[in-house]
Amino acid sequence: MSISPLSWLPIPSSLDAEPAPEPAPSGEELTEEERAGLQVAAAAGERAAIWVRQLARHQPVEIHGRVLELTAEAIEQTCTREIIPGNDNELAAELRYRLDGGVLLGATNLETLPELTGGERIALAAVTALALAMPGTALTWYERELPHLAQVMDEAVAAGRAAAPGR
Repeated sequence: MSISPLSWLPIPSSLDAEPAPEPAPSGEELTEEERAGLQVAAAAGERAAIWVRQLARHQPVEIHGRVLELTAEAIEQTCTREIIPGNDNELAAELRYRLDGGVLLGATNLETLPELTGGERIALAAVTALALAMPGTALTWYERELPHLAQVMDEAVAAGRAAAPGR
């Protein structure tokens, strides 16, 4: 098992965190803007995963909750360790599977679906699609693209929270 080249990058719990002054792996220096873009993506993924875990805890069918937990883990991993400058950005099949639209169906061997409002379903679909998109930005202009995708992810989470029952 290898250590991710982004293990040196702290995952902030808020957007106000200062970028780490440590050097980039493999002798490649990241610009301050690139490093900030990576941190913003990681923070948005962390916030999205927290929300998905909240959805999981509210599931009356335990296995649907577990599917959502696995999705939350995949969001965190995809928005942090999978965004590696200079890599091929090919996500493992397991991560792609956890983030595809099937999460809206929950455990497929059941006749029930996860209990989500329409707005929560739409927000969950948006969050997982955005998590899938983030690693692909590292081949292009990720210091510009990642903050934009992170902002949209935060907006999707906010919409999902607003669509929760009882609002």
